[in-house]
Amino acid sequence: MLVIVITGLPGSGKTIASDVARELGLPVVTMGDVIRDEAIKSGISSSTASVTLRLRGGTRAIAYKTLEKIPKQSNIVVIDGARSIREIEAIEEALSTRVVLIYVVAPWKARFERLLRRGRPDDPRTIEDFLMRDLRELRYGLGDLIARADYIVVNESSIEEFRENVRRILTSLISQAG
Repeated sequence: MLVIVITGLPGSGKTIASDVARELGLPVVTMGDVIRDEAIKSGISSSTASVTLRLRGGTRAIAYKTLEKIPKQSNIVVIDGARSIREIEAIEEALSTRVVLIYVVAPWKARFERLLRRGRPDDPRTIEDFLMRDLRELRYGLGDLIARADYIVVNESSIEEFRENVRRILTSLISQAG
């Protein structure tokens, strides 16, 4: 099984990259959905759910819950939203495969503006909230993943160019997987 993980700070373009994967017919499982589902189930905010899941289940808890959602018949799967090396290790160990990691980066101002436009309930509304969220994500270990990345995609041009860059990487990985 080929597992492709897309990661990056909030607003970097992970969702767009995942949409490209879906367009190519790949199943996509989003780690953020696991957190949002837990938040709804528990009646708490997504940020509180994220912390709670990790406190109760350890640094790999969200990865384990995400693995439950992977279609069993797939030979290629995309996971959107890993936050740490430990989550990558959990996926690799559980599926006995090496993860291909795509790290998406974008300038902070562009990310902040995207999050304001996106308007999810857990998105920051002020620059202070935005910076605090980035710090929280980096404390989980998100910054360490850039050193482990197989591909780094910079999302600072047009959406069409970004989508094409992601499409090129994914198409290459699909062809290599056979």
